[in-house]
Amino acid sequence: MDVLNQLRTGQLAWTQENASPLWACTGCRLCTTFCEHDNEPGLVLLSGRAEANSRGAGHPTLHNYAERFQRREARLAKKLQEHVPADKTAGTEVGFWPGCDAIDKNMADIDSALTLFEKLGEQIQVVRGAQICGGYPLLTAGYADMFQWHAKQVAETLKPFKTIITNCSACIFTMRRQYRAVGVQLEPKILSVSEFLAQCIQALPQKDEKKPIYYHDPCHLARYSGIIEEPRRVLSRIAEIRDFDWSHTETDCCGGAGLLPKTDPDTADSMARRRLREVANRGGGTVVTSCSTCTYMLRSNAPSGVRVTDLLSYLADAWQD
Repeated sequence: MDVLNQLRTGQLAWTQENASPLWACTGCRLCTTFCEHDNEPGLVLLSGRAEANSRGAGHPTLHNYAERFQRREARLAKKLQEHVPADKTAGTEVGFWPGCDAIDKNMADIDSALTLFEKLGEQIQVVRGAQICGGYPLLTAGYADMFQWHAKQVAETLKPFKTIITNCSACIFTMRRQYRAVGVQLEPKILSVSEFLAQCIQALPQKDEKKPIYYHDPCHLARYSGIIEEPRRVLSRIAEIRDFDWSHTETDCCGGAGLLPKTDPDTADSMARRRLREVANRGGGTVVTSCSTCTYMLRSNAPSGVRVTDLLSYLADAWQD
């Protein structure tokens, strides 16, 4: 924030080197949690990033990011269309929005979601179209105009639905809050998978003997969207929930947000490893989270003895037992 102020006031020149600290934040909002004035540095830095781009001082690893984003969209849209059977996209009023990271890195978790929905007897359509990402990466890369355009395209794609379910905490935050901020209104209600499952909790499997698991609160789910108890209620049907020392609204970030894995991958990975060190020090165990990005970051950096899985996959596996 100090660097941004120096750039804003002309004490520093707008160069890539001077502006690079603007991208050293995940926007996890932990600082706001402890701020007596509820200041939002993470959101302010998004404006700083947009200004840096307009002055030719964007982060070097994000060069031509808008074009790269569109190419990734096309690739992942094709991947989803080829993977999901046509009968899983039949017209219904409830749509499942997997999110780009799930399609790119955790396709097995999408299969688990479809299996779980089928066992629940729910008619849910997988959303397939040209847009498969909510646009959060564009927002955090500082491409404000491109983000607004993208949000409008997503809104058109989602018009046929009354409810959209997603397992991406960034999509929840972006669609619920940031679309409105740029004048884009979504017609369907946006729910996290845990909010949806909590509504039909009696239909979920229940176990008498429950194995202990650690639940990781995704930052954008817990702090931005207030979704804290729903995943715990759902998981408590089949597991004994153990919290991290830093949990709920004080959850520790896994390092996956704010494009930090692109602008500073070493720091992002070290944040994920730090998050799991607590479990390893307690003798290991299973960590469950409810965000495809968090799942990927934690799973990729899990030490020996620590297993990381997604809430949907954990529930689907429990149903098989």
